[in-house]
Amino acid sequence: MAESEFQRASIAGTRRFRLHSKLIGETFQIDVALPARPSPSGRPMPVAYVMDSNTVFGIAVQAARFLQDGDQARPAIIVGIGYCLDGVIRPREAYGALRVRDFTPSIDQVYLDRVKAARNGRFAPEDIRPAGGAYDFLEFLVEEVQPFIAEHYMIDPMDQTLVGSSLGGLFSLYAFFQRPKAFQQYIANSPSLWWSGGEMMDLADQFVGSPGPVGKMFMSVGGDEPNDAPWLTLDNFHHLTQKLRRFEGLFLTSHVFDGESHTSVIPAALCRGLRSVFASPS
Repeated sequence: MAESEFQRASIAGTRRFRLHSKLIGETFQIDVALPARPSPSGRPMPVAYVMDSNTVFGIAVQAARFLQDGDQARPAIIVGIGYCLDGVIRPREAYGALRVRDFTPSIDQVYLDRVKAARNGRFAPEDIRPAGGAYDFLEFLVEEVQPFIAEHYMIDPMDQTLVGSSLGGLFSLYAFFQRPKAFQQYIANSPSLWWSGGEMMDLADQFVGSPGPVGKMFMSVGGDEPNDAPWLTLDNFHHLTQKLRRFEGLFLTSHVFDGESHTSVIPAALCRGLRSVFASPS
């Protein structure tokens, strides 16, 4: 069989960059996908920054393009933020530890001890911070990734969305509170609200009744996600949506995907979330 018949499959209209963060000291994999069709009249386009690009970039891109083809979403650029898991910079086994490092705002010692016990006392490689790097990661997105994308693509700086699931969903909420002007829309799927005793719930309480953050948010969860202690996924989800609905200027859409688990909900949440924040004008 001819060698030309064996070609690596790829997603059309995408590019991959490697961007070294001086703030974190890590080289990240940045994947960029153009929309299914160009923006009318060459106008600047919305952009969605999708975390966990190593696993969900393809799903997010194809969902966005299907929605655009069906006139259910505006043309948008999808930017995936991932890790160089090629065995040269980082081994694939480091993926989980890198996520915990970058997406969590604090040290949850109970969680770390639980993981260490399950892994015979070892949580992560010694050169990877165990947790609590969300502040640095947010600075990386705002100070390094956003300018990089703006330099290479014609984007609308006032139409930027942050997308995350699980710990990434926790980080989306953290960014909403910490740097409310950095993004205008947020998608937080199955956010890990159990982290550090529910500190994100406490953070939300600080803003209730004050001017606080504004924007558009889609938050979702799977109906079959664990709701026993310590996760309380569904209970925490409902409690937080009640708090967020009291924020003036926040347009919140929430949804429980019946019958979906913590993993199976991701495609549905990405599709519904992107449709929510990039809805075409009626």
